[in-house]
Amino acid sequence: MQRYNLPGNSIEIVIPGDYKPKQMKSAPSLPKKSPKSSPHTSPKKPLRYIASRSLFIVCGLATLGNIPVYSMISTPDATSSVLNLTEVESGSPAQVLQDLNLPAVASESFSGFAMDILPDAQQGNWKMRTLVEGDTLETALDALKLSKLAKPLLKDAAIAQELETLKPDAALLVQVVDDQLQQLIYTKGKNNAYIVSSTDNGFVGKWESDVFEIRESKIAFTVKHSIQRDGKEAGLSNSLIRQLGHVFRQDVDFKKGLRAGDKLGVIFEDYQYQGASIYTDKVLAAEYSHRETTKQRVRFTLEDGKTDYFSPNADTELKRTAFDRTPVAGGRMSSGFGMRRHPVFGFRKAHAGQDFAAPRGTPIHATADGQVKFLGRQGGYGNVVELRHINGITTLYGHMSGFKQGLGSGHSVKRGDVIGYVGSTGTSTGNHVHYEYRMNGVAQNPVSVDLPQVGIMSAKEMQQFKNHASAMIQQLTELRKVAAADAPAPKQNGG
Repeated sequence: MQRYNLPGNSIEIVIPGDYKPKQMKSAPSLPKKSPKSSPHTSPKKPLRYIASRSLFIVCGLATLGNIPVYSMISTPDATSSVLNLTEVESGSPAQVLQDLNLPAVASESFSGFAMDILPDAQQGNWKMRTLVEGDTLETALDALKLSKLAKPLLKDAAIAQELETLKPDAALLVQVVDDQLQQLIYTKGKNNAYIVSSTDNGFVGKWESDVFEIRESKIAFTVKHSIQRDGKEAGLSNSLIRQLGHVFRQDVDFKKGLRAGDKLGVIFEDYQYQGASIYTDKVLAAEYSHRETTKQRVRFTLEDGKTDYFSPNADTELKRTAFDRTPVAGGRMSSGFGMRRHPVFGFRKAHAGQDFAAPRGTPIHATADGQVKFLGRQGGYGNVVELRHINGITTLYGHMSGFKQGLGSGHSVKRGDVIGYVGSTGTSTGNHVHYEYRMNGVAQNPVSVDLPQVGIMSAKEMQQFKNHASAMIQQLTELRKVAAADAPAPKQNGG
């Protein structure tokens, strides 16, 4: 005897070995025949009834898809006892099986295909670091305050090899869920990335080019309440809102100066993973409009590596003062320029510079690019550094407690470089730096003197910036229309 199960195990067909259809009066699965049935009814009718119903069920289940279809249950040696279909009468259940081409051994098929399942990118928090020269995975994670995650990650030799050398200016994004590393993305370009994911068996890493992308995203909106509230509703992150305040710091105070109806448009770097934004980074271009006044700023990196936001329409803004006014950060002016009573000797004498009081050891910065003219001890000035600058200008920094290690006469310095530290050497009553600004040897008031301006860009940089800014301006103009559409309709006066 052979037993057959059709899909879903809903019907079982039993075919005895000594099959005699003329002796079979009814099928077990059919209702009992009425006593008045015709004596001439064909004995094959019950089997045909079963076959037709079986075919109907098979076809119905097959259309559902993804449902395993079992053609036959058999022992391992079932191939030797497969029913000889040629000996079975046409129209029997076995013939139905033959017409369906069902296999003679147990089998199961599923639609779909095998694929790696990535962790959910929307869980936990993402952090990012733009890599610098000399960065390793350990130093990069330490900068993100995630140093404890480096050790388990580098246990995998293949991952350690891929992340052994990190390229400067590349990006490292890390997803942390419940203080555990969920995913790490290392990318050197727009859409190609090395993605490390946590699994039950440890970490796995793979280069991908179709699940990660760095794109330029755009948002525009009209201020109705505050930039914090309206910006968030429009989709800006807190980081982008803070950056906008910095970009337009010379134009408006975002905390106090914004008014209802002001419009903002911003183009920014957006990191997309698994089809969703996981991190927004730097502002690339932005526009601020107040009534009839519009200010635009475009991000641009100079050849010396410095990055700033420049106005694309005003060449005058592409120049800056060559000097800072003060040589210490947070210092308090304790004595001004001009005639004064000497704090030590008591008589009136011209004070050739300005004194800035600050704690001992506070760094002293060069106020402009220059070259060390003198470094050493100089009478009542104590420890002194004197710098030579453009246009016959020199600056002097006195009463230092010490000089920057390695600095010497003839060395070049950049604006903002540390050259020494606040002290009270020479004729002094307390810790401070004496700062002088001289033009052709004549002392000038450092606070009020007209400072020279220097071009920020070379002619080559200027052309590159103009070309880059042109494309950004076009996008900002389109964004302005979006912000205008977001503006509330003007109130109508009652008639």
